Amino acid sequence: VGALSVPTFAMAGASASFAASNMYLWRGQNLAPHGGAISGSLDYGFDNGIYAGVWGSGEEAGHEFDLYFGYGGEAAGVSYDISYWSYNYPEERTSAGIQTDLGDTDFADVIVSVGYGPVTFAAYVSVDNPSLPSSTDDKYFTLTGEWGKISATYGWWDLEFPASGDEYTHVTLGYAATDEISFAVNFAMSDLNDDSGVEEDPLFQVTYSKSFDL
Repeated sequence: VGALSVPTFAMAGASASFAASNMYLWRGQNLAPHGGAISGSLDYGFDNGIYAGVWGSGEEAGHEFDLYFGYGGEAAGVSYDISYWSYNYPEERTSAGIQTDLGDTDFADVIVSVGYGPVTFAAYVSVDNPSLPSSTDDKYFTLTGEWGKISATYGWWDLEFPASGDEYTHVTLGYAATDEISFAVNFAMSDLNDDSGVEEDPLFQVTYSKSFDL
């Protein structure tokens, strides 16, 4: 999923990716509960650590494309990355009988990550989200560990939305069966009100993905 995976490049040049999944799992929630999701990306990385790309996906309420650029590297065994992501929804479409103006939900994040050994911490700070009140503090944090084919992510969304509570967390456990096929199970916990729509039942994801050097 684009918002959870910051691209890394082993060498300079262009690359592409393709993925198909039974759900669009984003920050511990399924954005396509009535169908799967297909996504792809085009990226270019430079020797100096600068990269840029575009990621696109079809989802239940329409289409999404993300534009991003960033800089990453490693020093003394510590990896680091800072990037800007713009999430764009260009169309209006009916979802479950409800007309959804996705154009009003465009937003952007600055993402900073630091890793050491098998552990990576990332912070997603909203810098432009017109769908939320200006007083809303929108931050999302993840702590991820990877041990061979197994991974675990703890995510915390600090939304501080008036009258709705301010804590939403999830745990996602992953297993990479092969280079292309992976499985994940997600558990969400929320202090938001009952109308928030947060799904707290376990979610099980199966994904096929493939990367290409161009």
